[in-house]
Amino acid sequence: MLVKILGTLAAASLILLSPVEVKAQERGLIWAPSKNSDRSYSARLGAKLPTETPLRAGLEMGMSASESGAVVDTPVKFWGDMTLMSTNLPGVKIARDVGILMNALTGSAAVTMTMTQKRVATADFDVESNRNVTLRYDGHSQQWSGLDVSQSLRLTRSATGTAFVLTGASRETFDEFSSSVALEQKLSDNLTVTGSFDRGFEDRFRPAVHANYKIRW
Repeated sequence: MLVKILGTLAAASLILLSPVEVKAQERGLIWAPSKNSDRSYSARLGAKLPTETPLRAGLEMGMSASESGAVVDTPVKFWGDMTLMSTNLPGVKIARDVGILMNALTGSAAVTMTMTQKRVATADFDVESNRNVTLRYDGHSQQWSGLDVSQSLRLTRSATGTAFVLTGASRETFDEFSSSVALEQKLSDNLTVTGSFDRGFEDRFRPAVHANYKIRW
């Protein structure tokens, strides 16, 4: 019964519009509904705690459905993240964060360290690097179950919005690897077209072209 109630609350929260999210964040509250896939949705609720080190925490509720539309899972998770370092100077921006996400029903969890660095390399090019390290914990076996690592390097021509992107990732404690080479072109503030050549974890190379359109109101 509790799972059904939480699933209903998660579904209801997703119909709220982004102006509510913006107004809530202005008051220190966090309200972030999102669509994870065609049949998976989640809503992250929480607050920015009044501490010297920026700390955010709360509850994440979700809902996953089958192809027929039947609800197959209603995950409920506790989450928290803390900013370890934040530097924003002319020509350079560096941030380091650590976050935790724990399944409230199974006890499984993941601890993630995120490192981001943006620099003005030359008058024409900007460089951005990102690295994520995730350590996973299995609540059933009550032991650490694996390490996932991903990193990316982006070189952007500021005048045209053209970016060359290299990414690489490993999972299951370096047992599996993936990589990608991509070329992005920003056509407007809301529209970006990307062409990529990916080698997934299944050891197959696949070309892909897609457009990403984002709008906030």
